[in-house]
Amino acid sequence: MNTPLIFGFIALGFLWYNLYVTISIIKYLKSKGEDASLFSGGIYIKGKIFKYLPMYEEHTYKEEGRVGGLYTQFYISFVGLMISLFIGIMSVAF
Repeated sequence: MNTPLIFGFIALGFLWYNLYVTISIIKYLKSKGEDASLFSGGIYIKGKIFKYLPMYEEHTYKEEGRVGGLYTQFYISFVGLMISLFIGIMSVAF
């Protein structure tokens, strides 16, 4: 009965965490001299994070010898968001 609401809040939590990780990745890339931006002039969010992830992976691998933790956190939060949205939508439909 409250399943859609519960999974909606879970999805919202994953969304906020994913946004935090995305901003952290962009901030890291800017500190390394890359031209990275989340917004395109106004309040419209660019969908370029998947372009920036390989750049982040490359920089952290060169610097630390392994991929940075934000890379994994981004994908975990993204998959968690998609799964919780799917379950929430399916619980409304059935």
